Amino acid sequence: MATVQILKDLGEQMGLKGTELRDFIKKQQELERKEKNRLGEEQNKQRESEKEQQEREREKEQHEKEQHEKHEKDREFEIERIKFEMDNMDFELQMKATELKKANSVKSEGEEGEDNKEGSGSIRSHLSKDWC
Repeated sequence: MATVQILKDLGEQMGLKGTELRDFIKKQQELERKEKNRLGEEQNKQRESEKEQQEREREKEQHEKEQHEKHEKDREFEIERIKFEMDNMDFELQMKATELKKANSVKSEGEEGEDNKEGSGSIRSHLSKDWC
């Protein structure tokens, strides 16, 4: 900002005196004030714009973080669901194997009963069949 002395010297060089010089100095000071205010407003607008930009970026990052967390939870849930299904399949397979063993056992006992009726077979063979 130009000082009053600089504006006075400038006005005198332009041939201004008295009230004309005083009005020139006031007008120049007013113009400088307006320019300073305009620049201040532009800076404020720019700062506000930068703040808004930063806020949008923070919101975007937060949204991406939430999406990532949701995706991870969904993924973990899917893994647990698959584990549960596999456990159920294992259990069903074990149940079928048990049923098959029982069926074979009943069938073997029926065959052994026929052998006993005929009097064939030893006790050892009967015991070894039960332990297999």
